[in-house]
Amino acid sequence: MKKLITILSAAALITVATGCASTGSAAEAAAAAPEVSDYTEMTLPEGEVIVMDDFEDGNYWEAIRDSWGDNDKSVSCDLSTDYSTEGPTSLKCDFVEITDDIYKAGFLCNSPLETDWTGAKYIAIDVYNPNSFDLNLVAVTQAGENWEAWNQTEGYRCPPGKHLIVFDIANYQHLEVVHRMVIYQFGKTPEGSFYVDNYRIVK
Repeated sequence: MKKLITILSAAALITVATGCASTGSAAEAAAAAPEVSDYTEMTLPEGEVIVMDDFEDGNYWEAIRDSWGDNDKSVSCDLSTDYSTEGPTSLKCDFVEITDDIYKAGFLCNSPLETDWTGAKYIAIDVYNPNSFDLNLVAVTQAGENWEAWNQTEGYRCPPGKHLIVFDIANYQHLEVVHRMVIYQFGKTPEGSFYVDNYRIVK
């Protein structure tokens, strides 16, 4: 895990992201995926960009599974070289079929590289969805001196293929002390997986 702090325009970052080559069969499948006509691709907002995890220096994430006793459907998350947007690895998140009353699969990190997120307005992640169905991704932080703030975004659609997902966290509370980062897949779906790379915050 390493930190890169830069201030770049959205246009410059889009150019960089476009120029990064993906690797392996997953990348080939992503490249072959048809364009999604009813989906507008997101762009990285301007501001100070802090890379919280580029998944190049070890795996600091875990699947929630049954550890919280809330019917979570995640099963594993491991580093993978099947797909990446920068460097050779990303995080592959696997979940079983989601059919029950609580429709979610969560993947968490208890070791944020930076715990002071004061002024953060966005979370941005690169996602490859290899499934034939949309994902509904949600970003969560648990924050505050006494873990008093559960901050959760709305669901963000991620169609099949490779996409930048930008979560608006301008209303998050107690970001001066962030203890935990969570990425959820919400909603009824078949068994599946997705890949995450370059977890960033933008101030």
